[in-house]
Amino acid sequence: MTTTNKTILVIGGTGMLGKPVAQQLKADGFNVRLLARNPEKAQKLLGAGYEIVKGDVDSPAALREAMNGVDGVHISLKGGPTEADFDRMDHLATRDIANAAKEMNVGRVTILSAYAVSEEKADTPESRSKVKGEAALKSSGVPYTIFRASWFMETLPLFVQGKSISLIGNLPHPLHWIAVKDYARMVSKSYQTNETLNKELYIFGPEAYTMGEAMKIYAEHTGVKVAPMSTQMLAALGLLTFNTEWKGMAVLMKHYENWGEDGSPEEANRLLGAPQETLQEWLQKPLTSQ
Repeated sequence: MTTTNKTILVIGGTGMLGKPVAQQLKADGFNVRLLARNPEKAQKLLGAGYEIVKGDVDSPAALREAMNGVDGVHISLKGGPTEADFDRMDHLATRDIANAAKEMNVGRVTILSAYAVSEEKADTPESRSKVKGEAALKSSGVPYTIFRASWFMETLPLFVQGKSISLIGNLPHPLHWIAVKDYARMVSKSYQTNETLNKELYIFGPEAYTMGEAMKIYAEHTGVKVAPMSTQMLAALGLLTFNTEWKGMAVLMKHYENWGEDGSPEEANRLLGAPQETLQEWLQKPLTSQ
């Protein structure tokens, strides 16, 4: 399937996981459009060659304007930390984007989700909102692809404070860490074939490490120390300091204490090419390029 003259709208294209997708789509020959609250900031972040429409996911008019003439929409949104904000972004925004895409005859919608999103595992505000958002996407009638990704290597620096990296909770499950570069390539490839339509694809990296093992490798490379902390302690600190981010992180990590990976990456790897970059290879790159 040729990419010539095909336009993909990326919603959340200035974020840590959305920006690389926009860049990969552009590198692969797609015209890339972004919906951004601050077009000047988005343009500065991404550089030339992107069409940017001013607007927010809360505006149906902005969504329709941004979708005018596009062939696909990629959703890379992050909600939280409050329950209302998770519902706004992961459920209601996904619902509204899907409905607008159907109305505007968009060919497909792709969305970044997580491996532990299902009715059975909906034990947090985030997971419940994602379940409802995915249900709305599926029921909208627009063709879709859901990417159920494992943990991204790029999240590891987010746990660093000062000279320590925080290992929050007891996380015994092996995780197939994935580099965002590989994920972005797979998203772009999905727009070049119809075999990915109406599928849930598990995106797992080439190696499995528990959270503790991955943080130990990261710490050895960067010179920080691993600092264990229970989810109960983090939640208590969040409550005492009125820090909603800490309270939300405690809830999130408790969720991942309970749930490891399931599903198989076999279909995604066959259709899109298996991720190749290992954690050690990722660590060799300058942090500014990760």
